[in-house]
Amino acid sequence: MLAKNRWIIALLIIISMLLVSIAYGQNTGNETPNTTISENSPQEVSDEELVKSGGLFPIEDMHRVIREERLATFQEIDIERKATLEYLTNERKAVVDELKRELSRVTDLLQSERRLTVVEMEAISSRFTENAVLKSEKLIDHFFIRAFQFALVIIFSVGITGFIIFRIIAKYNGRQQKKDVVA
Repeated sequence: MLAKNRWIIALLIIISMLLVSIAYGQNTGNETPNTTISENSPQEVSDEELVKSGGLFPIEDMHRVIREERLATFQEIDIERKATLEYLTNERKAVVDELKRELSRVTDLLQSERRLTVVEMEAISSRFTENAVLKSEKLIDHFFIRAFQFALVIIFSVGITGFIIFRIIAKYNGRQQKKDVVA
């Protein structure tokens, strides 16, 4: 609020000075040098640099008042700038800290998801290998059962064929012996 009042006062003084100099046709010669004000040292303007002018109003006093107001304004602006920079620095640090916490949380989440995925993949591979082993065991068992059945069929066929051949031979021998006995 105080800074706004000073700005208003400074603007009123500048406007009145311009109006006075225009009204009386006098040159104020109020040119400012092209120098910048450093951060900690305000620019000092010597009295020789001020233009001496006459008229109804004391221009030198107006220049002095304007210079004092300008310096006070620059000092307030500098104080506000430093406070703003400090506030922004603290906000930036808070944002960076929050981003670091968020990054840490996301990293932990990704690591836990990776661990969970690895555990699930191990379970899936374990089930897959167990299923493959069980299927191969069933296939081998099926093969041997079929081979055993085939062998039994062959053995029974050979046995039955052998029994039939043996019975035929036994009958033929029985007839031969009857013929030899009869003869």
